[in-house]
Amino acid sequence: MEFASCYVQDGTVLASSIFLTVTAAFMVLGAFAAARLTAMSGRKPVEQLKAA
Repeated sequence: MEFASCYVQDGTVLASSIFLTVTAAFMVLGAFAAARLTAMSGRKPVEQLKAA
C-alpha cells in the first residue's frame, strides 16, 4: 500500500499526518458535543416551565 507517494515517505511525516487527522476528528466531535449540550440546556428550562 502506497501512502503519500508524492513526497519522501518518512515516519515523522506519516505520524504528523495521522496526528492532524485525529486532532481534526476530535475538534469536529467536540463541536457536535458542544452544540448538543447547548441545545439540551436551552430546551430544559422550557420543559420545566411547561411542567410547572
